[in-house]
Amino acid sequence: MAEEGIKAQQASNKTIWTYGFGSISVGIKNNLLGTWLLIYYNQVLGLDAILVSGAIAIALVVDAISDPFVGIWSDRVRSRWGRRHPFMYASIIPFSLCYYLILQDPGEISDSQMFTRLLILMILMRVAMTFYEVPRAALVPELSKDYDQRNNFSGVGMALGWLGGAGISFIHMEYFLGDSYFNASGYQSLAFWGGIGIFISTAVTAVGTHKHIPDLHVPPERSFHIPTFLKEAKETLSNKAWIVLFLSGCIYSLLVGVDTGAVTYYSAYLWQWQPNEISVFSLWQAISVICIALLAPMIAYGRSKKNIAVGIFLCTIFIGPLPIILRLLEPVVGMALMPINGSDALWWILLLHGCFVVTLGSLGFIFIGSMAMEIVEDVEKTTGRREEGLLGTVNAFIHKLVGAGGVLIAGLIVSWAGFDDPNATQEMLNGEVINRFAFVHVVLGLCLPIFSTLLVLMFDIDRKVHLENIDDLGYVQKD
Repeated sequence: MAEEGIKAQQASNKTIWTYGFGSISVGIKNNLLGTWLLIYYNQVLGLDAILVSGAIAIALVVDAISDPFVGIWSDRVRSRWGRRHPFMYASIIPFSLCYYLILQDPGEISDSQMFTRLLILMILMRVAMTFYEVPRAALVPELSKDYDQRNNFSGVGMALGWLGGAGISFIHMEYFLGDSYFNASGYQSLAFWGGIGIFISTAVTAVGTHKHIPDLHVPPERSFHIPTFLKEAKETLSNKAWIVLFLSGCIYSLLVGVDTGAVTYYSAYLWQWQPNEISVFSLWQAISVICIALLAPMIAYGRSKKNIAVGIFLCTIFIGPLPIILRLLEPVVGMALMPINGSDALWWILLLHGCFVVTLGSLGFIFIGSMAMEIVEDVEKTTGRREEGLLGTVNAFIHKLVGAGGVLIAGLIVSWAGFDDPNATQEMLNGEVINRFAFVHVVLGLCLPIFSTLLVLMFDIDRKVHLENIDDLGYVQKD
C-alpha cells in the first residue's frame, strides 16, 4: 500500500474552528478550578483547605462516574439530532449557571454549610460539563479521519481553550482583583463574565456543528445487556495504544490534582506579586500558546507525533520548576540565584519562562490529543465498533479518580505547609510556609512526569498503521 495514494476524509476549516470554539468554555472552567477556587474559598472565605479540596475531590469522583455513563449512553443514542448533540444542548444552561453560583458570596454561614453548598454546586457543574464535553470530544474522530488534520482540531482546540482560560484570568487580575488576590468582589465579577463566556462558547459549538448530524455515524440498535457490554468493553479496552496513554494519563492526572491552585500561592507568597502586576503574564502565555497551536500541524507534518511529544515533555520537566528550585537553593548556597522580588529582572524572567514552558507543554498535549484519536479506528478495525465515548470516558473515569486523590493531597500540602495556621504571620507565610509548600511540589513535579512521559514511548500507532486502518475501514478517497 502506498501512503501517498490514500486521502482520508477531511473536515472544512470552518468546521474545525466552530468545533474548537467550544474549548473556550473548557478553558474558563479549568482556570477556575485550577487557579482560583482553592485560594478563594481558603484565603478569602476562610474555609479550611482540606474542606475545599475535599469538596473538589468528591465532585471529581462523581464526575468520573458520570463520564463513562454519558459516553456509553451517547455511543448508543439514535435520535434525529444524532448521538452527541442532545447531550450538548442539555448542558449549556446548567454549566453556565453553576459556574456563576459557585463564586457568589455565600454570606454569613457556618463552615459545614459552606462546604455543603460548594460540594453540591461543584457536583452539578461537573455533571453538566460532562454532558457537554464528553459528547463534543467524541465528535472529532467522526468529523475527520485524516492523520494530519486531527492535529488541526487538537491545535485549534488548545489555542481557543487557552484564549478562554488565560483571557478570563488576565481580565480577572487586571480589572477585577486589582492589587489584591483577596478582593472578594472581584470573584463575583469573574462569576458573571465567566458564566457568560461558557454560555456563548458552548452554544456556538453545539449549533455550529448541528449541520453535520446527517453525515455522522448512526449506531446499530443495541440493547444494553450487561454481560455483553462487559465483553465488548474488554475487547475495546485491550488495545495496547489505549493502555499506554491510559497509564501515562493516570500519573499525569495525579500531578494535575496535586498542582491545584499552586500557581496562585506562588504568585502571592513566593514571588509576592500583586495581581495587576502580573496580569499580562496570562495574556502573553495565551498568545504564545495560540501561535504554537496554529503552527502545530506544520511542525508535525510528515513526522512522528509521539517522538515530538516525548522530546517536548522531557524538556519541560526540567525547565518548568527551575525558577522555584533556584529560589529554594539560595539559603543553601548563601547567594542570590534569582533577582529580588519586585524587580524588573524577575518580572521579565518569569514572563519569558512562563511563556516558554506553557508553549512547549501545550504543543506536546496537542500531539497527545491527536494520537488518542487514532485509537478509535485501530479499535474499530479489531472489533467492528466505533466507541469514541467509551474509549474517552473510561480514560477520564480513572484519571479523574486519580486526580481527585491529587486534589486531596494538594489540600493536605496547603494545610501541612501552614497556610491554615491562624497564628501564622505574613512574614511566616512569605518565608518558611511557602518554602515548605514549594519543596513538596518541586519533588513531585520532577518525579511524576518523567514516568508519565516514558510510557508514551510505548505508543505503537504511527502514520503507516493509521493509514492502513482507515484504508481497511473504507474511510479514504483513493487518487
